[in-house]
Amino acid sequence: MKQIISFEKEIAFKTMIGEITSISLEHTLHFQNDSNITGDLIISGTYKMTEASTLEESFEYSLPVDIMLQSELEEQERLIAIDNFTYAVMNEEILKVDVDILVQGLEKIEILEVPEEIEEEKEEVVEEVTLVDEVKEESEAEEKEEEKKGEEEEMLRETVQESMPDEKNTMQSEAEFMNSQEVVESLSMNTKSEKKEEEKVVDQHQDGAVMNSIFSLFANADETYSTYSVYILREEDNLEEVLSKYNITREELGFYNNLDEIRVGSKLIIPTTMKDA
Repeated sequence: MKQIISFEKEIAFKTMIGEITSISLEHTLHFQNDSNITGDLIISGTYKMTEASTLEESFEYSLPVDIMLQSELEEQERLIAIDNFTYAVMNEEILKVDVDILVQGLEKIEILEVPEEIEEEKEEVVEEVTLVDEVKEESEAEEKEEEKKGEEEEMLRETVQESMPDEKNTMQSEAEFMNSQEVVESLSMNTKSEKKEEEKVVDQHQDGAVMNSIFSLFANADETYSTYSVYILREEDNLEEVLSKYNITREELGFYNNLDEIRVGSKLIIPTTMKDA
């Protein structure tokens, strides 16, 4: 995840600002937990009260920041950095700063527990597989036994034919041969039937295994953040102009401020919605 969070602030100086001669930005931003960022933006530097002045004055302001992310980030993969910093002098008394904060990291993935019902279905599938294997082994053993019986019967027929040359014995031998032939055919039919039953059990197991497959799905969510501006009311200010400047309604401003008690020098908290970069 990569997110740019914009931060805008107006800093009121105690004296006039003729010229900013130097300025720097540092921060103490850090993760308080997996989804909350806190700390300060530290603006410092020097300025002249008038452009013609040769004297420089120092300044330093700490701007508190509190950011709540909508997704939790892995501790080893996350970072915070300043992506962009600009400033401007307004009305010779206000220093306006705009800071873009880069937040980057790997989102945590919640591992869902497998319900007990699914675990029981898995155990049933394993039992079916074991049953199919046992049926297959028994079928192979029976086939080998039938082959062995067939060889013994064949040897028996050959021995009977050689040891009984007269007609009666010949007829008896032929009858025995026919009976043994019927036994062989019967055994062959039984073996084929058992093979079909085995293939049916295997097909049923394969269908059940496919129906019991489990997949995990994951969802992404858009992220938005909010911050606030603080405006100091001066004598020449008009409340309607302030509302127009920040593109908010009187009701929205009144939600964060007591408009019945505002006066010159009052600090107005103004909500500002930040869009994803």
